[in-house]
Amino acid sequence: MYNKILEIRLYKRGQSDVFMCRILKSIKGKTARELLEKYNISPEPPINLTRLLQNAGISAVEFDFSELEKYGNYELGTILGAAISNEENLTIFYRKDDSENRKRFTIAHELAHCCLHSENLKENHIELRNNDNNQPQREIEANIFAGELLIPKESLEKIYNELLVPSLSTLAEIFGVSSNVMAARLDYLNKPYLKDTEYSYS
Repeated sequence: MYNKILEIRLYKRGQSDVFMCRILKSIKGKTARELLEKYNISPEPPINLTRLLQNAGISAVEFDFSELEKYGNYELGTILGAAISNEENLTIFYRKDDSENRKRFTIAHELAHCCLHSENLKENHIELRNNDNNQPQREIEANIFAGELLIPKESLEKIYNELLVPSLSTLAEIFGVSSNVMAARLDYLNKPYLKDTEYSYS
């Protein structure tokens, strides 16, 4: 059933007569912080994405994109997630075989598109893996938003200042994100940190 739904939505890409989803209307233009506040989600780590989705009325579904990739002539493994809406419902799809941290980031990234680029969800949004460093601006914006959602600045600064040695792996574990996501967030905020390889145990 999900395969059929996703395929139908994916190949309606050129149509513009789909009304904007009521959920999209309610979160359009919201910042990550406003999204947490609107749905009464504590900024303390790890961010409860499950409750956020439930409170917002958004569905999240594990999905095997392999058949869709073949059907749409995409390279295998290139589809990371999708956000698809109709007039009443908004659903985020994420890869079933990804790690928990990767799933959380995909959901946060798709939520970012819903808030920042909601006009695209009048049709659909499909996120593809891109090994090119020259990412479209909207993908960069969505990554920054996802970092802000999963790693709120105030919570990060509080914990960061409490740690004698702010290490990447420790912070990543506390916030339920990958080391890469935490590194990107710390770099964005210009906060120094120690990588695990920089520790000396002698």
